[in-house]
Amino acid sequence: MASRGETARIALIEAGEQLFAERGIETVSLRDISAAAGQRNHSAAQYHFGDRAGLVAAVFEYRMGEVNRRRHRMLDQAIAEGRDGSLLVLVDAAIRPLLEVVDETGGWYARFLVRTRWDTFARDVVADLPVLSSFRRVVDLVVVHLDGDRDQQLRRVDQMSTLFVGTIAGWEWRRHERESRQPAADLCDELVATCHAVLTARVSVSETTGSST
Repeated sequence: MASRGETARIALIEAGEQLFAERGIETVSLRDISAAAGQRNHSAAQYHFGDRAGLVAAVFEYRMGEVNRRRHRMLDQAIAEGRDGSLLVLVDAAIRPLLEVVDETGGWYARFLVRTRWDTFARDVVADLPVLSSFRRVVDLVVVHLDGDRDQQLRRVDQMSTLFVGTIAGWEWRRHERESRQPAADLCDELVATCHAVLTARVSVSETTGSST
């Protein structure tokens, strides 16, 4: 059984996940989140997390911890089986754990992640969190397969991340809207194929100069 303090903490994190996803990081106050979590003490969020940065980090870590564990297991298994040389396997390891956790939890997490990608404050808060260790590991393995210099390789990885996080967020939103959507397994297969294409697409001279072919 969770303690009363832990129950309140989880309620605050889940309220923060939803409000940050709905309204954005900067527009939601700690008092708003305390009230949404049903806390009589409007300083409850401040008590548990200290400040906005602490709460953003806690929301990010709440589900990403499980994503991180699953992704590490997938990478460990791929390495043990000699499949880590496959870019498709690595892209799958980047995407599948997040999609699984979003599918299983039924919250607002993917939409919260979209907010953290485009909010400078939030992005700085989460950038070096330990729960991103598995994604950093994926990136280190992926870039070996990519053309270009380090900056070009990381741009491709960022494009891939924008694509799959945004797509999963839209898929999550359709669940709340009770709209039809792909099964998670089908979406994962499609995203892996599409992200693989993003990473490996060759840029022609005409595309970089704007000239016609």
